[in-house]
Amino acid sequence: MEQTASALAGRVGGKLVGPDRAYTGVATLSGAGPDEVAFSVGDLPEECTAGIVLSLRSVVGHTCIVVDDPKLAFIHLLHELFPVEHAPGVHRGATVDPSAEIHPSATIHAGAVIASGCRVGAESIIHPGVVLYPGTLVGSRCVLHAGCVLGADGFSFHPTASGPVKVPQVGRVVVEDDVEMGANCCVDRAFLGETRIGPGCKLDNLVHVGHNAVLGRYVIIAAQGALSGSVRVGDGVIVGGQVGVVEHIQIGDGARVGAQSGVGKDIPPGETFLGTPAEPAAKMRRIYAALKHLPEMFRKS
Repeated sequence: MEQTASALAGRVGGKLVGPDRAYTGVATLSGAGPDEVAFSVGDLPEECTAGIVLSLRSVVGHTCIVVDDPKLAFIHLLHELFPVEHAPGVHRGATVDPSAEIHPSATIHAGAVIASGCRVGAESIIHPGVVLYPGTLVGSRCVLHAGCVLGADGFSFHPTASGPVKVPQVGRVVVEDDVEMGANCCVDRAFLGETRIGPGCKLDNLVHVGHNAVLGRYVIIAAQGALSGSVRVGDGVIVGGQVGVVEHIQIGDGARVGAQSGVGKDIPPGETFLGTPAEPAAKMRRIYAALKHLPEMFRKS
């Protein structure tokens, strides 16, 4: 791989503006030296000494590679410079039931436990300490980081005079293609039917998905988000950190939920909700602004 600005421009589909030069590494825009590549989505600081800048526009005095999406081009460069390889196959320290189906190109790391009836698709990576309960299906090109547990019983108990009676959870978990889950995510098996994680979803560390929940395509949930049972999440939804969603809620396509919100009612498609209880963002901002004046109002009353 040729490490010059002209060669890099060709690989990322950009236009080289300024003198061609070699690079040896990458760095932040403020810390990059003359032999390093950085990216910029705005103005360059005057003190910038980066040798090559991936940018939206050319800058006088700098070697720039002009692209439509500088960060995406930088991501491609990172993949080139820091390739991560996972040898396909099942590590001898993993525990895999004989009935499980593991694609030959998948990687099962030491300490993973894959129970009966599970399936892991092509090029998926199962990191140490992951547990797939019986019947769990994982698609292709998925990444499950350490400590994920898929298919544990949903939290469901029927109240009686003699105490709560556990409701059998006889469904399964289905994870579609290109899903990534951070460390210690938990996805509960369905009461009946399926708990389903749609294609391209990205779950941060410590995310919980309750039984019978269904996530659409490309859903993003930040750390410590928790979906209760039977929640329906549409395509392209973004959920901030520490959000809690009560059972049977529907979140429409393209909706946004701000961090630390408590969602107790349906969210329409494309809307942004904040707060606890979560309300439309414009309304909650007015409420937050009014809250600052409550002590003064109390003293006057």
